[in-house]
Amino acid sequence: MSRNKLFVESSVACKVGSRSLPLSDWTAVVQHLAPLFDFVVSPLSFVEVLRSLALGKDHYIIPNLKRVESLSPIDPFHPVFLEMPGQFILREILGCPRVVETYQPGELAEAMVIVLRLNKVTQELRDWLADIRSNHQSGAESYVNTHDEMRKVGQVVPDRELWLRAKTRQLGILHLSDKEIQKLGMALDAAYEYAAWIRRELKNPHYQPSKSTSAWIDYQQLFYLCDPAMHILYIDGDFTQRTGGSSQQSRLLKLSDVMAQAVGCTI
Repeated sequence: MSRNKLFVESSVACKVGSRSLPLSDWTAVVQHLAPLFDFVVSPLSFVEVLRSLALGKDHYIIPNLKRVESLSPIDPFHPVFLEMPGQFILREILGCPRVVETYQPGELAEAMVIVLRLNKVTQELRDWLADIRSNHQSGAESYVNTHDEMRKVGQVVPDRELWLRAKTRQLGILHLSDKEIQKLGMALDAAYEYAAWIRRELKNPHYQPSKSTSAWIDYQQLFYLCDPAMHILYIDGDFTQRTGGSSQQSRLLKLSDVMAQAVGCTI
């Protein structure tokens, strides 16, 4: 019987080693979770952590590689990466082969090990981090522009089927049967609820997508919950607030709750 899986969301990883999450407390958390879960790595968490390093100066990067290490805390030099979210749901739910070219788990695992073995900042690393930062910025801008356009044309009422068809169309799947729609709807329930929350918020003139770009990554992380064994360790309350009454909420593990069980304190 396969074990439950868990990945560390980037906001957790970026706190490891800080005053709010000392290494001793993080070690206790990992030891508490290790008997219950196999740690896997979300490529989105990896990219977000690398982006956080890209924002710092050279002297900041090497000491903070512990953020990268925390994504695979049991064996950081043999990380088990997930596929990108779209490819993951196509294979997990629809049994589809790769449709679009994207990062592959083996490539990402190799990149993570190379980063962890660095003992100084090279120009090659700086250039790579700059590319990651630039690509992330482009994705965030696209997210903002899309939602600003939705507001402009009045697309503020969520529709589960239209949302599912739009997401799969982006992945090259042009036709879905009613049975496949139903299957996807159940598997992506938390992600849809998060996206629907954002869509409804567009009716609020005070809600600005440009000030909430973390949502672009957050709701994609929820795609991984299509695997019933998958769990997410997170900090940001948006994950639970915005996923409504989704049954998948039980697989969202808040760091403060785990900390209370592991070390008897909260952050």
